Amino acid sequence: PLLVQMGLLASQRRYDWRQGLALMLVLCSRRTACRAAVRFTVSGQSAGGSMAMQHLFAFSSRIDGATIAAGSAYGCGALPHRQKHCYYGNLDVEASIEYVYKRFADGLIDNPENLKQTPLVLFNGRNDYEVYVKTMREAYEQLSAFVEASRIEHNFRTNAAHVWSLDHGSCHCGVCGYWSASLECCDVNDCMYDLSGDSLRLFYGNLQPRVQARQHLYWIDQWQYVPEDTAAAIQMMGSGGANLTWKRSGLSQYGFAYVPAFCEGRVRQCYVHVNYHGCIYRDKLRRRLWATSINLNEYAESNGIVILYPQAAGTERSGVGCWNWAFVDDDPYFDTRQSVQLRTVMNIIDDLPNALHNAVKVDNADEYLDQLPVEPANMSALYV
Repeated sequence: PLLVQMGLLASQRRYDWRQGLALMLVLCSRRTACRAAVRFTVSGQSAGGSMAMQHLFAFSSRIDGATIAAGSAYGCGALPHRQKHCYYGNLDVEASIEYVYKRFADGLIDNPENLKQTPLVLFNGRNDYEVYVKTMREAYEQLSAFVEASRIEHNFRTNAAHVWSLDHGSCHCGVCGYWSASLECCDVNDCMYDLSGDSLRLFYGNLQPRVQARQHLYWIDQWQYVPEDTAAAIQMMGSGGANLTWKRSGLSQYGFAYVPAFCEGRVRQCYVHVNYHGCIYRDKLRRRLWATSINLNEYAESNGIVILYPQAAGTERSGVGCWNWAFVDDDPYFDTRQSVQLRTVMNIIDDLPNALHNAVKVDNADEYLDQLPVEPANMSALYV
């Protein structure tokens, strides 16, 4: 990987910037070669956890770490009885391992051998009645077939609900499990476990303590990055024009990114981390709440990490605001390198400086809400 991509931060002085620059010039003698070298880490919760798992296997040659919170094993959505096994457990783990090898043999995912040394964090709470701990234990069993045991951390011990875990705050551990709670407390619980910090520390080494995050996000037009040349897109488009590809992507028009002060104007000198939300209504405030509640931005600010938050609109099959973790009718290649959703995210990563340059910078304060990009009123156009 590029040393520049691996954290040439002056405040931390982990690498000699001259060595990183020299290596970058060698690898980036052609612009395409430079873009192809971009590496990143990934995380997600619930449907986003399963999406992060798909990203991990499909593009394992470029991923340096992953956190799966209340997701399911790779291939779970493609195997029989997904509505039971991907939520409550009893997956045929051996069949899921065979599914990985079959996808690789078909040339649809990267070589799973890439995963051997990839650091992973797995999380699930005992008060999660949406995705049972048993499901994540089976994901751990599957991953153990590809990743060295010393590289996998897991925490299934807390009383967390179907949430992301923090080590502070007013959302008590287990809230939103047995009973309803605020929107924020159904996103995060204070279970005295710092999932974001634990993950980033495992991926990148010693972290600077989290600090107050900047109060704005960059809203990126995702539809500009939906691929028009994937086999999945061509098959779904039928006789329709290429400009209709996005209608079946299940993506919101806008995703967003957090860019720390250090990374302004020099994104390629920073780490990149992708976080996938769970199934969330398409309300922008609701989406923003997730992105500003899970502490990734606070660590990003002090450690030079750009956080990309892709946004799913969902479809009639996957559900409102959900990622495609199982639905071949929407995309037969949903969990592969040809996935329309995964390819879109990869296109944004590879063009991140331009994506941010063309993005809308929006303050998080309520009085600036009128700056938020307006999506089409008829969102049913996203459905098939």
